[in-house]
Amino acid sequence: MNITPNNRRLAPIAAATALLALLAACGGGGADAGAPANGVTQSDAQSMSANSAVLPADSVEGQASILSTTRAVVASGTASQTVNCAGGGTAVFTVSGGSAGSLGNGQLDAGEIYSVSYANCTGAAGAATLNGSATLTVVTASGGTTQVNTATQNLQIALPLRTLTVNGSSTLTETVADNGGGVIVTTHRWTSPQIVLTSVRNARTSTFTLSNVDQTRAITTTNGVISARSRSGTITIDAQLPNGSWTVTTATQGAVSYDANGVPTQGAWTITLPHNIIGISVVPGTLTVTVDWGADGTPDRTWTFTNAQVGSEAG
Repeated sequence: MNITPNNRRLAPIAAATALLALLAACGGGGADAGAPANGVTQSDAQSMSANSAVLPADSVEGQASILSTTRAVVASGTASQTVNCAGGGTAVFTVSGGSAGSLGNGQLDAGEIYSVSYANCTGAAGAATLNGSATLTVVTASGGTTQVNTATQNLQIALPLRTLTVNGSSTLTETVADNGGGVIVTTHRWTSPQIVLTSVRNARTSTFTLSNVDQTRAITTTNGVISARSRSGTITIDAQLPNGSWTVTTATQGAVSYDANGVPTQGAWTITLPHNIIGISVVPGTLTVTVDWGADGTPDRTWTFTNAQVGSEAG
């Protein structure tokens, strides 16, 4: 990102986020004191770190919801007929490709192409609710691995913290491993050259163009109860927000852990900009952000935010 006077300083943060705990590195100063002309400010850093923490995880969750909801619709219904979704709402699908033996068997099989229209469709109680259309081309469906190519057209996905509208194409690979003792690990790898998301949260609308997407999410369940969530990978995010705009490339260092609402609880990742490097580390309840102006290897500022503030700022 080339930060200019027009987009470098974001509009003032809402009152709830004005109470951020601020630690000034290298001898102190205000939130933006001493920032060079192309340096990331405290408000930039908060917005970038919050959205890079939450948006990739929610995006993978949305894609996984498309697969799980479609699988449930196909299992319980018949092509070209209205299907009642398990958690509420309805859906209609058509299917082509595959083989004469696989079509109509109530499951996804390699070579099949599903065109689905969802109307407030929830695949299971408590799952995301889908509205709109998607096409799923099944690449692989055997041995605990399912891979689908998805294309979405203004598909709305209602998640716990925001509603995403998704436009574009991507590939999702799901692997389910039974580790014994009631422990099952479900892993989703999501890749896309480019996909556009519109996020609506608390009447605030933001648009994100995601490119060079390669994200992996793992969910561990123990005796049917989720016991761990994590995410890793790289992504470039171009954000058009109500109070500013920016473009960043972010990569995790190992896996980042998340709570049930998709807020990070443990881990680290890096945001790379042309003239700045932002490092983010998370421990339960706190997110710490360091900014290296000039990308010379020496942090120039450090800020700390609560996880609640991160969740509130994102999207």
